[in-house]
Parts: sequence; structure tokens; C-alpha cells
Amino acid sequence: MKRLIYLSSFLLLASITISSCKKSSTNSSIVGNWELTSLHSVTTDSTTTPITVTTYDTAVTHSHAEVISFFADNSVTEYSFLSSPATLIDGGNYLVLGDSLTIFNSGSTTGQTFKFTLSGNNLTIFVDQSSPGYLYLATEKFDRQ
Repeated sequence: MKRLIYLSSFLLLASITISSCKKSSTNSSIVGNWELTSLHSVTTDSTTTPITVTTYDTAVTHSHAEVISFFADNSVTEYSFLSSPATLIDGGNYLVLGDSLTIFNSGSTTGQTFKFTLSGNNLTIFVDQSSPGYLYLATEKFDRQ
């Protein structure tokens, strides 16, 4: 009887351990088509005199102006629908690690890394690009299609 209790306890513990260690896909939550809904950006160029600061704000409501698609195989495409037919803006691969999204352009081994948040059907990507004399900060908001 003791042996049956020990065996039952072992099997219960083993099944709990195995089910709690199930590997989760880090990219599954971002997979899908995302439509750009708003863009806020600030560009600073200190190579000009006086320093040039450009601010851009736009809200796009379901016009399919730009759609970015993340696929389960870690490929990504970005299309502009401002003209007909749609224009491929970029394509490549992506990698998600925590709240960091790295996008690799086609044929490139180096990528750009962005911070992002995902809440339900809303994706926000924070862009922070800089080079000597130049700074570009942007917040891009997308809705799942």
C-alpha cells in the first residue's frame, strides 16, 4: 500500500513538473498583421545651423496606409497601401526577446532593435535611432487586423 501511495505521489509530482515546464513561444503573441494607427516622431539634426528639430504627429484610422506582418517562421514584411498596388517597404526576419524586437532586413546579419509593448490587439513600437549629430525618436502604434 505504501508503495502504491509513493508511486501515485511520484507520478502526480512528475506530471505537474512536466506541464509547468512547457516551452512557450516568445513570438506567438506578435504574430499577425498590424495596421499603423498613429505615429509620433521627433527628429533633431545638430549638423545644421541653427539646429533643426522636426516633429511629426499623425493619426491613421483604418486606411491601411501601412501594414506590418509578423509570421510564425520569424519572417516579417511591411507594406504601404498609399498607392495601388501596395508597395513592399521592407522584408526580412525578426526576433523577440522580452520587450525587445529586433528586425533584420533581407540579406542582413545585423538588425535594428526596438522596445515594444503589446496589450491585447494593440502593439506599440518605440524607435530610438541616433548617429553623430542626428537623433530620431518615434512611437508607432498598430492595431491587429
